[in-house]
Amino acid sequence: MACGTGRIVFVIGVYICKWIDDMRPASVRKVKSADRTLDLLEYLAVCPGPAPSSSIAGALDIPKSSLFHLMATLTERGYVAAGEEGYTIGPKVAELARGADAGAHLGKLMRPVVDDLSRAINETCGFNRQLGDDTEVIYTRPGQHSLSFTMKTSDLAPLYAVSAGKALLAEMDDSWLDAYFKRVRFEMFARNTIQSVERLMRDIERTRAEGFGVVDEEFTPGILGLAMAVKRGDAVVGAVNVAIPIARYDQREGVHIRQQIRKAVAQAEAILDRSRS
Repeated sequence: MACGTGRIVFVIGVYICKWIDDMRPASVRKVKSADRTLDLLEYLAVCPGPAPSSSIAGALDIPKSSLFHLMATLTERGYVAAGEEGYTIGPKVAELARGADAGAHLGKLMRPVVDDLSRAINETCGFNRQLGDDTEVIYTRPGQHSLSFTMKTSDLAPLYAVSAGKALLAEMDDSWLDAYFKRVRFEMFARNTIQSVERLMRDIERTRAEGFGVVDEEFTPGILGLAMAVKRGDAVVGAVNVAIPIARYDQREGVHIRQQIRKAVAQAEAILDRSRS
């Protein structure tokens, strides 16, 4: 890959900075290792060719022992490529950039779907895509009630803990699920968060039977979520979800919301089909 890819490094910088911000209070000082990582990637992005480790260490004032371990990690993960003449930006950076661009495009396509759904039920709605073992909110619109749940674009949540995640898991084949079950580690977020593969599998089967992923105080206390997968042909693209305070939810409201989600999914899939032609 060419060395002067500043825009791509900016994208990965945004991802890393967001992770840092999510992990620390505002009052905590900067994380030195993260600063070094960003400095290094920015340096490689603007250098005129492959950069030897001695040049990187001198330019960034990084001890050679620290640089060695940092480069080993980044090279193993694909963010840096090592060659005979030195280091350049690796393919993983471009992969992240393409993913960010794809998410932005998909969010733009799904905006009218989410807006229409939110207006129809006056609740917070969103469109989510799968990002590894998480879901990512790529567009959201809040409800206008005084008591409403707020989602933010780029919010991440484990697949097992949110309604959109269950809707996406229900579309996976058995081999993918088997591998996922072996690697997943359950974290407790709220009083009803799933803590076992057995219970998650029961919820996946229910989602497959009913068509809706459902959570009841599993990620956020006091919030019930409903979601349905969106496809382009046979490929799952993401999921539309609704987040409702339990205090405002009843069976009648549930029927109405499910009807509106079905309409939103049909609208979304029609938009995706048109975008292919």
